[in-house]
Amino acid sequence: MNPNENLVKHPEKEEEFEEEEEFEEEEDFEDDKKTKSVSSSSAAKSKMIKFMGFILLGTIILLVILFVFSSLKPKVYKYTDIEKIMKTAAQSYFKDFPESLPQNEGSIVEINTSNLVAAGKMKELSEYTKEGVVCSGSVQVELAGSDYVYTPYLNCGENYATVELYKKVVSDENIVTAGYGLYASRGSYVFKGEEVNNYVQLDKSLWRIVKVTPDNNLVLISNDGVGYGTLWDNRYNEKQSFEAGINQYSVSRIYDYIKKIYDNPSKEKEDKENVLSSRDKTRIVSFDLCTGKRSENEEGKDNTIECAEKMKNQKIGFLTVSDYMNASLDPNCKNTVSKTCKNYNYLSKVGNWWLVTADKNDNSKVYQVNQGGKVISNTASNYAGVRPIIYLNSKVLYRSGKGTLENPYKVK
Repeated sequence: MNPNENLVKHPEKEEEFEEEEEFEEEEDFEDDKKTKSVSSSSAAKSKMIKFMGFILLGTIILLVILFVFSSLKPKVYKYTDIEKIMKTAAQSYFKDFPESLPQNEGSIVEINTSNLVAAGKMKELSEYTKEGVVCSGSVQVELAGSDYVYTPYLNCGENYATVELYKKVVSDENIVTAGYGLYASRGSYVFKGEEVNNYVQLDKSLWRIVKVTPDNNLVLISNDGVGYGTLWDNRYNEKQSFEAGINQYSVSRIYDYIKKIYDNPSKEKEDKENVLSSRDKTRIVSFDLCTGKRSENEEGKDNTIECAEKMKNQKIGFLTVSDYMNASLDPNCKNTVSKTCKNYNYLSKVGNWWLVTADKNDNSKVYQVNQGGKVISNTASNYAGVRPIIYLNSKVLYRSGKGTLENPYKVK
């Protein structure tokens, strides 16, 4: 008997077997596809990584080339930056040679950039400018009080030139012969009228130019005033038989107060008294303050009366009656208490503040500008606002601005 004869083939089993084989073949095919896909993906990623690597390398090489190129190309400086370089060079030079500094207040020593280059304190000016720009320069050193003021002057022809603020103020375009503006007056320049562009921004406070003196210093008055108001004086007055005050400015309370504001402003009132920075003080020059007295009906506004008496070497002070009168364009402003002096007068806009001028007919009274802008004679022991004046050095340099409230003159 054939042992295989008992083996019976079942059609269903055979079909299942064939299907399993086909399924296995399909799985193998899918696995091959996945393997090929993974392999293809890996190759693509590898190519992408290489491509990104080339880009990164190229970028690095380009940056290196640009860096090398820029390091070889000379840097072009702003003209204001060149002025700073000159100033720093001069400071370094005079640190080495202090005996060459000015010895007396107001005296000036000048050093050229060629000397600073020779001393190794700076490069030639051509190293800081664009090709073809020819410049010359010097630095002036002035003793102002206990400080030395360094003023760089750079001249690059039509491209740039250092200019002092006073030159900007008294330029021909600002001088007028009618209407509001700046008037030439006996060697000085005076602002007259109600709306004038004479604002100056210092480090800490806003000021207005009253006039430019014959030696080109600018007389500034505080725009808003300082402190919280004060009495002019409150000493016992024998004629008045009470503490009405005595109108002698050199020994007055207001003189002590304004000197304190300049020397040592109150920290508790820092926002009101601390109006001058240490740098502002180096921009200021000493002046002779006119303290002569006048009567109510006295005429004249050229300071002849007030300047009959002077306090010398002042750093801060107050306007005279003549200064106030001079700011008015009203032709009827003729004597001390003329009501018309408040007309067409920018100084009348801030009311109730002291002047330095006293009433010579009553030793307890001093002139002040009242709330309505009128000059009145008032008892010295009364309170009023404080609007100090300072003299800005003629060498202070112009930085920017047009003198308007929105865009005041700014200095370097």
